[in-house]
Order: sequence, then C-alpha cells, then structure tokens
Amino acid sequence: MTHHEPLSARTADYLWQLEFDLSELVRAELGMPELQAASLANSIMRGLRQRYGGMRLGRRGLYIPAPSKAERDAAIARAFDGRNAAALMRQHGISRSRLYQIVEKCRAKNPASSRETGRAGG
Repeated sequence: MTHHEPLSARTADYLWQLEFDLSELVRAELGMPELQAASLANSIMRGLRQRYGGMRLGRRGLYIPAPSKAERDAAIARAFDGRNAAALMRQHGISRSRLYQIVEKCRAKNPASSRETGRAGG
C-alpha cells in the first residue's frame, strides 16, 4: 500500500481494532478513564503511522499502515499561517516548493481556508 491510496475497509478495520486494543490496555494498565485512554490510543496510533507507516514491526510482523498524503497535506494546509514554513518543512520532511504546492492545492479545493489565514505565499 502506498501513501497515495485510500485505506481499504479491511485495513481501516484493522487500525480501528488496534486503536481499540491500545485503549483497553491503557485503561487496564494505567487505570485511565475511557475517554482519556481513547484519546491517548488515538495519539499513539497517529504517531506510529507517521514514524513507522508502511513497515512491519517485530517478530510477528505487525503492519503499521502509512498515513495518507491527503491527511498530511490537509494538516499542513490547516497549520500554515505564512510565517511557519520552515517549521512545517522540518516537521514533514518536505521542501519549500512542495509546501507551497500543498497549500495551494488544498486551498484551491477549499477557498474559504485561504480567506481565514491570508495568502498562501509567505
């Protein structure tokens, strides 16, 4: 599976189950309330997908699906304020030209976002 493909229903179910299991483990091991455990499990899953996405981990080969580029691009466009280009480039490992391509593409899909945060150029 590449970064560009949407998740299959099977993979989405797998991710949901893994996140649910993490939440249950956190609740059992740390005695954390359900909503906090679910939030922590969701954060862990996002981090695992960003760091290890597309890899198999451990002896059993636990597969961690990669985050989609569309999710990443939308997050970049939401975060971009015209002054934080360098930080976003470092965070996502992209070039300046790629950053502006992403912002322009996302804003073309949703023109309201460009009015909220100013112009895309910086």
